[in-house]
Amino acid sequence: MQKPERIAIIGAGNVATFIASALYRAGYIIDQVFSRRKENAIKLAGNVGSAWTTDISLIDPEADIWIFALTDDAILKTVGDLGRKKGLLVHTAGSLPMDIFSGHSDNFGVLYPLQSITAKGVVRNKDFPVCIEGNNDSSLAGIRALASEITGNVHEISTDERVWLHLAAVFACNFTNHMYVLAHETLKKVGLSFDLLHPLINETAGRCLEPGPLQSQTGPAVRNDQIIINKHLDLLSFSPEWREIYAELTRSITSMSVSDPGNIYGNNLKEMGNFKEDLNKVKAFAFDVDGVFSESSLLLNPDGELLRSMNIKDGFAIQLAVKKGYPIAIITGGNSDSVRKRFNMLGIKDVYLKSSRKLDDFKDFCSKYNLDPSDILYMGDDLPDHPVMELAGLPTCPRDAVPEIKKISKYVSDRPGGTGCVRDVVEQVLRAQGKWTDSDVTFVRL
Repeated sequence: MQKPERIAIIGAGNVATFIASALYRAGYIIDQVFSRRKENAIKLAGNVGSAWTTDISLIDPEADIWIFALTDDAILKTVGDLGRKKGLLVHTAGSLPMDIFSGHSDNFGVLYPLQSITAKGVVRNKDFPVCIEGNNDSSLAGIRALASEITGNVHEISTDERVWLHLAAVFACNFTNHMYVLAHETLKKVGLSFDLLHPLINETAGRCLEPGPLQSQTGPAVRNDQIIINKHLDLLSFSPEWREIYAELTRSITSMSVSDPGNIYGNNLKEMGNFKEDLNKVKAFAFDVDGVFSESSLLLNPDGELLRSMNIKDGFAIQLAVKKGYPIAIITGGNSDSVRKRFNMLGIKDVYLKSSRKLDDFKDFCSKYNLDPSDILYMGDDLPDHPVMELAGLPTCPRDAVPEIKKISKYVSDRPGGTGCVRDVVEQVLRAQGKWTDSDVTFVRL
């Protein structure tokens, strides 16, 4: 194919610099470079021997190819002011459809480099994928010719596929790199060098490629090592944001896979049911009290009555679940009338006190509301809860539950008993089912 002599590069950032430089080295003539920042336009234009402008209306309207390498918002704004052109219009975005050019030209498409391109347009691995799309055969052929000058790894991918690919790339690249930033900052707190992690990073990246990311997952979350997890969470008390990131990632890992207890590297993983699907199946809740709604340690008043401290946020979640129509049972070995009053005020009618056989009371609750045990999320923390949790569809526990309970739990909250673990599980269910809103209900503040 004869190489066009009039290519307009719209943008002067990392991607624009990389593509313009690659095409220039391949013999294409870069006619003009546009950037709203004069210094950027001058710099890139100087590298590829072209004219430059900060006014897009001064781009030659007869340009054969217009390559838009800007942020998504900037592309949309620029295209909106473009008018109609004769040339081939191409953008480099991962999440924008090619149809943004519809009405502006008869020929348009996408040239999306699936690679992290650093300042100065530098790419270490030259054989990375470039994903292309065109609105017709002629457009596609022209874009393929351009892409082939950049890499030998060219793939024709639809807009819908590219959006999902871009999402996956954010997980694999941007989020992963942010984890490296947090690791770097963590080491700085104790005066250690990030260089210590280099061999681990290289080894992990290699294992990710072979045998694969799921099979290669290691660490305390996949082993459900709550002692280490809790210690890490305590260390992160200086930053609630970092602590929540750690907790969310731990929840995600444990919800997807558990490790073979005999293999500390977690290379022999068995897949669990999808946690989000489990949340969507929940029709009712059942809870223990001590160690769940309250802390594991209890106080006695002078009359010998147990004093419990309960979390207000747990109370809010319970009220909302009741008002959204979820049956809720409290099944406890305690026999305090104050407990009954507390939960009655929150809207719970089924309070089983002095429950010596929790499984019998659980079955009574199921029968009363015609529920299958698989419909119910149960949260307990100690051995008396074990028989019920073996039967319940979604057994859960606080982070300070006993090991036997953690072992059979499909979900272990990052919150200890009495500190919001009930709110944690109720909110996740209601959010998954689109019911986490208080716009149509009123609450008693308890």
